[in-house]
Amino acid sequence: MTQHIEEFLQECTTVTADGTLASLDEVEGLYLYWSSLRAVATSDGTDEADPTDTSAVLDALRSRGVEPAQRDGVDYLEGLVLTGPVMTDFILSCDFTGAWGHPDVRELEPAGDVAAAS
Repeated sequence: MTQHIEEFLQECTTVTADGTLASLDEVEGLYLYWSSLRAVATSDGTDEADPTDTSAVLDALRSRGVEPAQRDGVDYLEGLVLTGPVMTDFILSCDFTGAWGHPDVRELEPAGDVAAAS
């Protein structure tokens, strides 16, 4: 596994045993977003991997026990949580709806419910 994939997995993912699902599109999108930030930060040309090839990331996740799953026609990875500051930035910077839809800053009550349940 190349070093940049290991760094991505450490910075942006947590493997769980509770059946948590992350959509394949979200994982690939986060990886591409992380890669674009990293390319700007380390533009020395030393990273030989093609960040648009997400198959190596998926292979690395499978080797850690994360399994592909499909629900209602959507591809997921079971046993994975997307985490870290880059994930937060990804949500805020991209047109990202996630499982909860588009957040509305005028509707703070649902955010309070989520915070109280955590």
